[in-house]
Amino acid sequence: MDVGAVQHGGGVFPYDDASFDVVLFCEILEHLLLDPVRVLNEIHRVLKPGGQLVLTTPNVGRRANVIALLAGTNLYDPYSGHGPYGRHNREYTPHELDGLLRFCGYTPEAIFTADSSPWEPPALDGVDEALRLVAWREPDLGQYIFSSSRADRPPRAGRPDTLYRSLPADQIVGLA
Repeated sequence: MDVGAVQHGGGVFPYDDASFDVVLFCEILEHLLLDPVRVLNEIHRVLKPGGQLVLTTPNVGRRANVIALLAGTNLYDPYSGHGPYGRHNREYTPHELDGLLRFCGYTPEAIFTADSSPWEPPALDGVDEALRLVAWREPDLGQYIFSSSRADRPPRAGRPDTLYRSLPADQIVGLA
């Protein structure tokens, strides 16, 4: 979020508390440089009680990344000529996204992965065997994560220990 953003309703989005029934947050989470909790809490603030957050983001656990790791290549986005906003700074698994949403006061009603385009395995030795070994994870291997969640309880204070480190101990909180 822009540090110079207008302060309004106690937050940084220029909207009053409980302004929206639905917020779409699509293909943004992975570009954030800092603190997804702050952004999700701000979205929670502008949602009406029980409002819906629809969030989409690339899945770090997609088939192509699993194969890249097994092939010994890197799955991270390359550096961009557009700086840190021209690349993905942090991708999530469906399980991580579920935990993050719950931490921020949402109840996920649906979280699933799916492909947005056909995926063909690369012609590498061992790819067929690798895909066979991860077949049990097939529901989690889609290219993108799609989620729909309700803002139905207050966000927790602090930051979840599954996504943060190097913060003072009193700020890092277990998900349980």
